[in-house]
This record gives sequence, C-alpha cells and structure tokens, in this order.
Amino acid sequence: MTQMQRTDYLAVEGPHGRTFPRLADASDLAPWRLTDEQLAHYRQHGYLPRVTILTPDHVARLRDGLEAIVHHRNGREDELIGANDVDSPGGRKLTYMQGAWMIDEAIHDLVFHPAITVKLAQLLDSPRVRFFHDQVFYKPPRSGGNVAWHQDYSYWQRTRPARHITCWIGLDDSTLENGCLHVVPGSQRWGLLQMPRLTGDMDALLQMISPQQRKAFNPVPVEQPVTTCSFHHDHTVHGSYPNSSERPRRAIILNYFADGVVSDAPDGVIMPNFDPIPRGQPIRGRLFPLVIDTDGLKK
Repeated sequence: MTQMQRTDYLAVEGPHGRTFPRLADASDLAPWRLTDEQLAHYRQHGYLPRVTILTPDHVARLRDGLEAIVHHRNGREDELIGANDVDSPGGRKLTYMQGAWMIDEAIHDLVFHPAITVKLAQLLDSPRVRFFHDQVFYKPPRSGGNVAWHQDYSYWQRTRPARHITCWIGLDDSTLENGCLHVVPGSQRWGLLQMPRLTGDMDALLQMISPQQRKAFNPVPVEQPVTTCSFHHDHTVHGSYPNSSERPRRAIILNYFADGVVSDAPDGVIMPNFDPIPRGQPIRGRLFPLVIDTDGLKK
C-alpha cells in the first residue's frame, strides 16, 4: 500500500496503530510470558524455536508492508539503510535492508508487540529492553542466497556489554527447502569469534574456529511455521542455506538489547547514518526506543 504521507513513526516511543495489542498494566504480562521449560531451553542451547507470536491477519499485514517496500511501492525506500540486492555464492541473490520499521506502520509496531517484548525481558533478565535495529532477509524463489555462519555480536562490538538478543520472524513457513535458519546449540558459550562476510562463503567461519569448536559444530535446522518466531543469543552461531523452493523466503529480524548498554565506538557511530553516541554513554533515544518497562507498569 502506497504511503500517502510521510508519517514520522519514530516521533512516538510506542506503537502507532492497532495491529498488535498493548500492555495496560502488570496483569497483562502473564499471557505473553515464556514457561520455565522454554527459558531453560534458551539458557542451555542459546536459542528458542517455534514461539507463537502472530495471527494470520498479522502475517498478512506484515507481508503487504514488506512487499510494498521490496517492490518500491511504499514511496519511502530512500529512507532505508543498506537496501539492495546483494550477490551470494553460486550466482544467487539476496535482498537485504535495514530501516523497514521506520517507513511501514505494521513493521514499526511489531517492534513493540508484547508477544515479543515480554519474552525479551525474561530472556535478557532485564525489566527494561530497548530496540537496536531491524533487518530484512528476502530470498527470492529458486535463486535466493545463503547467509554465512556468524555470531550477531561480532558485528555489534561498538556496544558493550554484550546483552543483545535477536528475534527471527519468518513471514513464510521456514523449511529446509527454502533456506530456514540453522543454529549451533551451545555455541553461545564459545566466546567472541571472528566476523565473516555475511553474504559470503557459507562455511568461512569454520576456518576461523578452533578444532574443539569444529568438533562441536553440529547445526540444527529451525523449521517453523509462519506465525512463530525464534530467539537467539547474541553469541549463538547461526546461518541459513539458499532458497531452492518455488516461493520467496521472507524474514524480518528484530534486534534488541537490555537497557543500560553503552556506546563503545571511538567515533560514537553505532549504526550507519545514525546520530553518534559518545563512547561510554548509554544507547537511547528515538532510534533506540524503550519497548518494555515491566517495573513501570501499573500494579
């Protein structure tokens, strides 16, 4: 759907529309919480798969917004960060972008969806959580490229401490055929590894890890139905293979951090085209909104 006006979605630290429910008070937290078993799985393995967060109507609205952006019908594509088709090994392609949350209402409001944010507070063990940035990985049918094995925090070292988390949301059923996410359980305890080229050789990271880590490198596929998401730790090794199916594989990735993380960038630049934050200063502001404050809810 074409944007008729350039709404400043970042003007409000919260959702604009009514696509997703909102938290009114502390009693609203319970339905969105993870179970003890889910929390234990995340802490042991560094990821948590197949968590239901969306309805079919939510998915339809998000697909419409994303397709409008990808096919240049939104009208605000000039505001995106790094929006382009990138080459992947084997002549494959991958559409990658950041900033969709700034130009589409539903994608923006997804950032604040309590089905996500309440769980983040649990997983990060922090009552206050902030948004970091979004990503879109759009793999076209038959020719969609891979995303190389990597740890998210290896790209985020301009911040400290490493108290980040990623929510991976598929807008299609995620399968082996269409290049679903794969994770290496337990790799969140390996320490920080080198940073490979994200859309380069799938196995480049394997040349950068120790023999012991290679022995423990046992990836598992995260096949999951649409309407669900997965969460993974900022040090968990993960990646995805090419899309060989007849349909696109569309994914929105939302990255968050516990409130209190500070800039560790010598030049203050946390993200390209963002206002600098001096080293040692807390990361906050309209580009890094507070998405939940469980202590601030009415009891």
